[in-house]
Amino acid sequence: MQLISAQEQTSSFSETGSDRYFELKFQNDIFFKTDYYYTNGILLNFTFPKFKKSPFNKLLIPVKAPSLNYYQIGFAQKFYTPLYINKTGIQYDDRPYSSILYMSHKRTSFIAVKKAKISHELLTGIIGAYSFGNKTQQGFHEMINNKIPSGWDYQIANDLILNYNYRYETELFSSHFFEFTGFGAIRAGTLYDDIASGLTMRLGWFNPQYTGFGQINTDKPQGYGLKKWQAFIFVGGKAQAVFYNATLQGGMLNPNSPYTLKFQDINHLVTELTYGFTLQYTGFELTAKAFMLSPEIIGGRNHGWLSINLRFNF
Repeated sequence: MQLISAQEQTSSFSETGSDRYFELKFQNDIFFKTDYYYTNGILLNFTFPKFKKSPFNKLLIPVKAPSLNYYQIGFAQKFYTPLYINKTGIQYDDRPYSSILYMSHKRTSFIAVKKAKISHELLTGIIGAYSFGNKTQQGFHEMINNKIPSGWDYQIANDLILNYNYRYETELFSSHFFEFTGFGAIRAGTLYDDIASGLTMRLGWFNPQYTGFGQINTDKPQGYGLKKWQAFIFVGGKAQAVFYNATLQGGMLNPNSPYTLKFQDINHLVTELTYGFTLQYTGFELTAKAFMLSPEIIGGRNHGWLSINLRFNF
C-alpha cells in the first residue's frame, strides 16, 4: 500500500510530529535469575511537540532532510554491581559499584524518502552517590525480602555526566511481513565513548520503521494508510568498540573513586544480542525486549536482562 505521495511526504514529514507520548521502561536482570553487573534501570520519556523550543534542542545537530520529528525529554536511573553483592569491601578484578542519574534531550527524525531514522541525544546528569542508586537497590531488596548489597560505600565517586549520542538506522530490505534494517551509532562524552553497528530483523504485522512511533493516530495526515495495530517479533545484534565507560573506569573529572578498572582491564569489543516482541493497538504499546551482553571486563561473564516498555499516546 502506498502511504502518501512524494509531495505529501515532503509537506507533512517536514513538520513536528503532532503525537504525544509517555513511555516507561523497567529493566532488571531478575528475569534471568541474576543480580549483578547492570542489574536495574528505570527510564521515563515524555514526547511532546513543544519540546522543540527547549534550549537544549538548539545544541542538537540539525537534520536538513525533510523529516517527521519527535522531541523528547527523559529521565533515567541505572545502577551496576559486582558479581557478589553480599561481600563487604572492595572486590578487586570485578565490576565496581556504580550508579547514574541523568536527563536526556532527544530528537528522533524519520526520513521517508531515505527510509531512515536518525536520533540525536544529549545526556546531562551525575554518576556516583548523588544518583541514589544505593538507596534504590537497598529499598527494592528490602521490599522483596532479599539480601542487602554490602559494597555501595566503595562505589564510583560523584562526577558529571555530559554525553552526546547519535544513531542512524535505515531499511535494507522489507516485504509485507518482514523487515531488515541496519544501524550505526556513536556516543561521546564523560559517560560513554564508543562506536557500534548492527542489524535488526522484524517479522509480523507492522508499519515501516521510518514512518514514526507507530503512528497510532491513523486519521492524521502523517498516519494515512498505516496500520492501526501492530504485532511482531524482532531479533537484533550489534558489535561495539569501547574506548571509555565511566561506570567501569570512573568519571573524567573526579579521580577520587575508591576503586575503578583501568583501560587494560576492560574488553574493548563487546557484542550484544536482543530479541523480543511488540504489541500495539490504538493508544497503547507493550514491548518486551531481552538483552544478552558479552563480558565487559577481562575475566567477566556474559550478562542478560529484560526490558519491559510501556508507551501511551495521549
